[in-house]
Amino acid sequence: MKTSWLQFLKYTLYKGYLRLVHEQLLVRHRYTQGLDNLPPYGERYFIVANHQNTANDPLNITFALPLNYHISALARANVFSLHPLLTSYFHWIGLLPAYRFGWEGGEGIENNFKSFDLIAERINSGQPVIVFPEAGHTQGHYIGHFTTGTVRMAFYAARANGFREDVKIVPTAHHYSDYFDIQTDILWRIGEPISLKPYYDAFQEHPNSVMRDITRELHRRIQVMMLDEGPEDYAVKDFLRNSSLNTLRTPDTPLPDRLEADQRFARHLNNHPHYDEIIDLAAELQELEDIQGIDEATLQKAPTRWDAALNILLLTLLSPLWLVSLWPHGLCYRLPTLLLKSDKMFTNSYRYILSAVILYPLFALLTILVMGFVWGWWWQSLLWILLWIPTGRFAWWYYSLLRRTRRALNYLRTPRYGLDTIKDLHFRLKVLLNTEPYES
Repeated sequence: MKTSWLQFLKYTLYKGYLRLVHEQLLVRHRYTQGLDNLPPYGERYFIVANHQNTANDPLNITFALPLNYHISALARANVFSLHPLLTSYFHWIGLLPAYRFGWEGGEGIENNFKSFDLIAERINSGQPVIVFPEAGHTQGHYIGHFTTGTVRMAFYAARANGFREDVKIVPTAHHYSDYFDIQTDILWRIGEPISLKPYYDAFQEHPNSVMRDITRELHRRIQVMMLDEGPEDYAVKDFLRNSSLNTLRTPDTPLPDRLEADQRFARHLNNHPHYDEIIDLAAELQELEDIQGIDEATLQKAPTRWDAALNILLLTLLSPLWLVSLWPHGLCYRLPTLLLKSDKMFTNSYRYILSAVILYPLFALLTILVMGFVWGWWWQSLLWILLWIPTGRFAWWYYSLLRRTRRALNYLRTPRYGLDTIKDLHFRLKVLLNTEPYES
């Protein structure tokens, strides 16, 4: 697949803009582990990962790699039928339609062979392809069932080169410090690739059994690298993991170390002999905190009236600057939450895509039109646009301080008996969790 230098330049510049917005506004710190496990660009390989945070998963992989990497990714097929312009745009940025039986039915599945041909062409021309074997995103820090479609695609690409060249599958895993806020931490772990060449002969004799075996091994490798709390009682377990009762880490622990600590905590909790009692008490604790409008961080800090007064003073002094910073960041932050009606895991995907692709370019044009054409402030309008990254970070910091102050005031208004009940639940949970030693 040949690409002219002009097309490559346009693609690289546009990708650079998208990465700038993503890395400066959405991400606070990026961690990448095992990059030396990734085959050199130009070799034939698939990048496979757990799928949790919708569009952010392929974006995080793409932006962790050099700009000159032309990466393709599979996306659910129904988004390609929204509008012809969107379809052309999706293909240009490297997306390929994946048809699923649960959505498009048996007839739709037949269309996957068109995608298989495109994937094989890109793989054999040295362009990596991102695949999510769960065929849909989960709703948290756990792994779903893997279909054999990923391995089937890999062997399809191998067959396209006559089984002469090796095709590899690279297991990787994501971990997020938070799914729904911005300025959060991201970790991408890369495992050792699985080479398909040793399986070529067996595949041609027993394709289904070979694909199942490789899919199971792929699932195992990814599960080991990620945080898998399991879907049962997920909300309560995740609440416990992020509470002060998880003594294996602190909020300041770097994300890679925090992941290892959280994996130990999840194993400890899931295998605990008093699991049911812990879950019941934790659900009660979570409900009480929600009713009072406070969180674990506020409880541990135990803010005073003096703390709240200082925060209110700071918020008041900085409110004019915050109001100015809301152009355009206020709409970029709030609009996705207004559009989403059900699946919250799309929050940051909507937030980023709407901002980077639509809202920022639109607001930049409006800024130039209003400040330039109407008021004649041409250089001021350009300067204001260039300052959007620091003002965006400030807008989020101010909003975060506003939320912390509200929780501090809620804490101060909580009756003493309410706080005593919460502290008692904390104590009982701490005793139960410590009745069994943690595994090393």
